Amino acid sequence: MHNSLPPFVDDFQSAVIRLATLQKRGEAGRLLFATVTLLSPDRPPPFPMAGVESQSIGKSGATVFFRRTILTAQAAVEWYRTLGNGDSKTPKPSRNEDIELDKDGVLTITVSNLIDDPIWPNLGFPMGETMLESRWARSNPAPFMGSRPARVHRRFGNADNFDSLLENDKALSFIARRLHINLRDYPEYLGSVALLVPDPIIRKVDGYLIPACDGRGERIFRRFVPRTGKTLNDLKITMFDEQANLLSNFETRDIPTDGILEVDKGSCVGAYGYVVTHPTHGVLLYHPPTVFLRQIGFSAHIVESQIKVNVPLRDSSKSPYTEYTATRSTLSTSSVIGGEPTTPNANVRVAIAASKRAKTASALHYDQRLFRPDSRREAMAFIHSKIGKARERVLIADPYFWGLQIGQYIYAVPNKTVKTMILTSRLPFEGGSEDNTLVDRGSQAPEQSKLVHFKEELNQLKQLGKITLDSRVLQGNPPVLHDRFLVVDNSVWLLGNSLNALGDKRLSMVIRLPNPDEILSELEEMFKKATPFDDYLKECTEAALKGKKK
Repeated sequence: MHNSLPPFVDDFQSAVIRLATLQKRGEAGRLLFATVTLLSPDRPPPFPMAGVESQSIGKSGATVFFRRTILTAQAAVEWYRTLGNGDSKTPKPSRNEDIELDKDGVLTITVSNLIDDPIWPNLGFPMGETMLESRWARSNPAPFMGSRPARVHRRFGNADNFDSLLENDKALSFIARRLHINLRDYPEYLGSVALLVPDPIIRKVDGYLIPACDGRGERIFRRFVPRTGKTLNDLKITMFDEQANLLSNFETRDIPTDGILEVDKGSCVGAYGYVVTHPTHGVLLYHPPTVFLRQIGFSAHIVESQIKVNVPLRDSSKSPYTEYTATRSTLSTSSVIGGEPTTPNANVRVAIAASKRAKTASALHYDQRLFRPDSRREAMAFIHSKIGKARERVLIADPYFWGLQIGQYIYAVPNKTVKTMILTSRLPFEGGSEDNTLVDRGSQAPEQSKLVHFKEELNQLKQLGKITLDSRVLQGNPPVLHDRFLVVDNSVWLLGNSLNALGDKRLSMVIRLPNPDEILSELEEMFKKATPFDDYLKECTEAALKGKKK
C-alpha cells in the first residue's frame, strides 16, 4: 500500500485522526465525521487521548462517540483511503504505548460508498466563492481546518438518517468542540471524512509596504520562510492586483531562492493578493486581495457608572420582571496613527459607490419593497405577482385576514393544483385591537355578518375560481401569530402590515427572508394546531344560539 500513496505523504512524519461515530444499541458504529490531519515537521504531535468521549442523543437510543488517535502519516492516509472498502475498522495508533486493545483497530465502522472530491490524489485549497474574494466573505468550505491553512481532500458519504442528531443541540455542540464543525450548518459532511495536508515547504510569509523614498515609489515586500530542511526551489507566485474594482495586474514570477521578493508599485492604493504554486504539490498558499493599512484610529472610553434596570416583561400588573445592565462612559483618549497615501485614492470613491450598488442589488434580490401611503394598488399588484408564480403552495399567515381579502388576493393563485392555505385569527371576527388582543366587550360574540361573509367568499372562490381554500383560525388571546407572512412554494415574505392595509394609509415594508426554513416550520406547526374555519363557524354559531336562549 505504501507504494500507491501520493508523493506528498513523504513530506510528513505523523498525523492526527479525529473520529466521530454514531452508534445505536446492538449495532456497529456508523461513520459520522472524521478528519485526518497531517502534521508539519515543526509541529509536535499532541498527547495521546485516553479512552473515548461520548454524548447520548436524547431518547433515540443513539450515542455519539469520539476518539483521537496519532498515527504515522503513511498509516493515517492508508486508513483514509481504505474507509468504505469492505469492513472498515477504527484507526490503530502507530505507537504501541498509545494502543487501547478494546478500541483501536478492532471496532467495525459502518461506512457508505465514499465519493472523492477532488479526484484522488489531487488536493484543493479552501477559498471563497470567487478568487478575488476573501474566503470568509460567504461560506468557509472547510471550517474544521482551523486557523492554519491547508490543502484539503474530501470523501463524501451517505448523509441520510442523521435526523435525531441534527435535532439535538447537545450532540451537535459535543461534535463541534472536538471536530470544529457544526454539522447542522454543514450537513454535506455527514457520513464523510476529510484529509488536511498543510503546506510542506513554506513555514510563514511576511508582507508589508515599503514607503516611497530616494526617488523610488512604494513597494510591496514579501519574505517567504521555508521549513527546516526545505528550499524554495521551483516555487512560483501569481500576483493579482485589484484597483477601483478592476483587475489591474495579473502576473506570475519565480520566488527567489532567498525568499525575498520586492515589487515596485509606485503607489499602493489597491488591493493585492497572490497564489503560490509548486510543480508537484500544486497550490500551496492563497492570499485574497487585501489593502495595506495606512491609518489606524484608536479611542478609549472610561466607564463611569453602571445602571441596573429592572423592568416588567409585559404590561400586566402580575408580570414577572427582568433585569439588564447599562453603562455610562466618557471618551478618555482618541488618536490616529499613520497617514494618507501620497496620491489621491480613487478606490474610496469607487468603494462607496460600489457599496451603494451592492445594497441596491441585495434589496432587489430579496424583494425589499417600501410601500408609502396611498400605494394600495401597487402593493396589491406586488402580492398578486408573487402568488401568481406559485407552483406548489400558497400560505398567507395574517391575524387580520378576513373575507374581503379572499377576493382581493386569492384569485391570483394560478391553478387548482396549488395548495392554498389561510392562517388567520379570532381578531377580525371578534373585534381585535392592533396589538393582537381582543377588546374587552363583555360577552359579545363574534360578528355573525363577518363569519357569513367569509363563508360566502369561500364558496364563491371554489365555484368561480376553482380553488379550494384551507382556512384556519388561531383562537388564543392573544393569538400566537403577530407578524404577517406570505409563503409561495418555499419562499417567505415578511409583510410590515396586514394585507387589509398594505399600501393604504401607513408606511410599510415587504421583504423576502434570506433563510425561510425556520419560520416555515413554525408556520406549518401553527397551521396544524389552528381550528378549521368550518369548525370555528360552527362553534361561534352554537355559542350565539345559546346566548339568545339565555
